Amino acid sequence: MAITQSYDFQGVTISNAYIRVDRVFGGKREGWNSVVSVYASQEASETCAPLEQLNQSAPYDDGEMNPYKKLYAALKAEKFKEATDC
Repeated sequence: MAITQSYDFQGVTISNAYIRVDRVFGGKREGWNSVVSVYASQEASETCAPLEQLNQSAPYDDGEMNPYKKLYAALKAEKFKEATDC
């Protein structure tokens, strides 16, 4: 599961940057927190270090038990509004 979107990295625009939730922490009491990595492409995510890492949080929700779905929804709502699923 990942998303893609144009991304500005140090003044260079990367079209279709590959954005992926790499680590998830948390649970019922504190909600979800994650480390999100931005890569130049999907292929780069397999062999290279990320260009940048960000944090993303999302509240715990009894109706949606999958933290990844919650975190990707939060990413698309807050930081990557034009992102598409890939």
